[in-house]
Amino acid sequence: MSSITPVIADLMALIACKSPTPPGDVSPVVDFIVPRLRRAGARVDLPEPEPGRPNVIATWDFGPGPTLCFNTHTDVNDPAGQAWSTPPFQGVLDGAGRRVYGRGACDAKGSLAAMLAAVEALAADATGLSGRLVLTAVMGEEAGGVGTLHLVRSGFRADAAVVGEPTNLKVLSAHKGTFMRKVAIRGRSAHSGQADLGRNAIHDAAALVARWEALDARLRDRPHPRVGRPSAQATLITGGTRQNTIPESATLVLDRRLVPGETHELARAELAAILVELSESRPGFSLAGVEELVATLPSETPADTPIVELALAARNARLAPPQQEPGGFPGGCDMGKLRLLAGIPTVILGPGSLDEAHVPDEFVEVAEVVAAAGVYEDIARRCLARPERVEEVDHTRG
Repeated sequence: MSSITPVIADLMALIACKSPTPPGDVSPVVDFIVPRLRRAGARVDLPEPEPGRPNVIATWDFGPGPTLCFNTHTDVNDPAGQAWSTPPFQGVLDGAGRRVYGRGACDAKGSLAAMLAAVEALAADATGLSGRLVLTAVMGEEAGGVGTLHLVRSGFRADAAVVGEPTNLKVLSAHKGTFMRKVAIRGRSAHSGQADLGRNAIHDAAALVARWEALDARLRDRPHPRVGRPSAQATLITGGTRQNTIPESATLVLDRRLVPGETHELARAELAAILVELSESRPGFSLAGVEELVATLPSETPADTPIVELALAARNARLAPPQQEPGGFPGGCDMGKLRLLAGIPTVILGPGSLDEAHVPDEFVEVAEVVAAAGVYEDIARRCLARPERVEEVDHTRG
C-alpha cells in the first residue's frame, strides 16, 4: 500500500463506499468526503433533493472574483446482475499498478477523487486566488440528474463549471440528450391456429420498429460536429404470453438520442407522426399508452468561451499530444442542467473511458486519475487568478 498515491487510495476507498442507483443511498460517500472538505476549510452545505440523500456543496471564498464550480456525482450505476471478476464494491489495483477496478472507478469516482485532491491542494495554497470555488458532489445523476436539477432550481449559479465524467482527460464542450419512451401496443388474443380471430400486437410492434429504424437511417444525414449523429433505437421489447397464442399486447422502449439544436418537442413530433402513419396504414392498430421515461436536453458551450480555452490550456500543459479543439460527449450528463437551466458555461473533463462505464470490470487508469487532479487544480488557478497575477501557472505542482 505504501506505493499507492493518496488520490488512488481515496479512489479505492470511494469505490468501497457503496452508492448504487437504485436504490440511491449515497450516505457512505458523503460520510467519507464531508470531514475532508471541512478540514480543508470549506463551508459545507447538505441540501436533500430526496429525503436522506444529500448533495454535498463545499465552498471556498478567496475574495472578489468569479465563481468556478467543480461538479460530479456520488452515486454509481447498479452492478446487480453483472458478472464481475472482482467484487464491484472493492477497489482493486491490478498487479502492474496501472488500473483500479471497481464500480464507479471511471463513472465517476475517479473524477470525485481527483477533484477532492485538487480542492485540498488549492485550499492548502491559495496564493494568487481570488473568487469562489464550489465543489458540488451530487446524488442521483444515474437517475436522470436529480441532484444537479435540485441544485440549479435552488438558485445555484457560477461563472464556469467543470463536470467530472469519463472523457480520457479530453476537454468536451457538448453532449447528447436523451428522450426515451415506453410504447404499449394493444392487440387481441386468439388461438394461433385461428390467427384471424386475433390481433397480433407483436406484428404491430415490429411495424413500429421498422419505421423507427427508418427514422434512424434519416438521422445519419444530420451529424453534429462534436458529438456525432443523432439516433433512434429500440432498446427493449416484450410481448406475448405463450407459444401457441396470438399476443394481445407488446411493449417497446424507444431511445432517441438528441444532439445540440434538437429538442424534446422534435422527438415527440417524430414519434407522433409515425404513430399516425401506422394507424392509417394498419387498420386496427391500437395504442395502450405512451410513457416518457427519460428526457434530458443536449447542450453545447462555444469553443471560444473562456472556460473551454482555460481547460484546454490546463490539459495541454500536462498531457501530450495537445488537444486543439474541444470534443463532444456521446452520452447525457449534468452539463445540460448547468448550461441550459442555470446559464453556466461548462465543459466535461475526467479520467477514464465512457466505454468502461456501467459495464462489468469497470476500471480507470491510475495515471489518468493522478493527472486529472493536477489538471483540475490548474483550471482553478487559471480561472480564479487575481487580475494582477502573471498568466503563467506552475504546472509542476501535484
